[in-house]
Amino acid sequence: MLTLFFVSQLSGAEEIEITGDQAHHAIKVLRMKLDEAVLISDGNGSWVKARVSRIEKNSFLSQVQERGISQSKYPKLTVIQGLPKSDRVKEAIEIMVESGVDTIVAWEAERSIAKWNKDLKNKWEVAALAAAKQSRRFTIPKIIDGRSLSQLLQQQGDKHALIVMHESGEKKLSSVVSQDMSELTEITIVIGPEGGLSESELVQLAGAGGEIVCLGPEVFRSAHAGGAALSAISALIGRW
Repeated sequence: MLTLFFVSQLSGAEEIEITGDQAHHAIKVLRMKLDEAVLISDGNGSWVKARVSRIEKNSFLSQVQERGISQSKYPKLTVIQGLPKSDRVKEAIEIMVESGVDTIVAWEAERSIAKWNKDLKNKWEVAALAAAKQSRRFTIPKIIDGRSLSQLLQQQGDKHALIVMHESGEKKLSSVVSQDMSELTEITIVIGPEGGLSESELVQLAGAGGEIVCLGPEVFRSAHAGGAALSAISALIGRW
């Protein structure tokens, strides 16, 4: 399996140097060898396939062999994630990134136990980057924070679907989502925190055109529901 590395920018140079923690991990832990094939991306879709040409103590050089761009997929998949407990954040982000999320919105819902602060955004971004590397994604999902539910709902457009996962939903996900939705610009999924969505939030979401659906007879953890919903929707719209 090819290891993926991220750089801030991919130039047109024939050799690319990887330094820092990524290089240290590759050299010391993965035991990287000369002529080993690797993938390198800028996190925005551009990528190269290369072979390791020189290994130093804390860096390595790779010779570019192939270049490409990962095309954006539509509809965009966004998850508004009610803040889970701090020990569940990394797990939640990993599952969503592996399941194809494009944007994760960190949302401090009424019943969120955890509280948002400015330092948490970096933590979420680091987790998203690590998950993108593990799943070999050339686009790192964006993390958005600091917005109220009303601000988020103002951004909905005509080519947009809003799907709210809640155990009170009387509709099945499969009765709401179909392959026709592959023509949309964006699908937004709302996941409540451990305490669930409040009645006022459900009313506000429904008033904005949100479909309140039940993901299944089982009750998912908040940290797991986003990944499950993304997977099911990707299959229903024909992406998977």
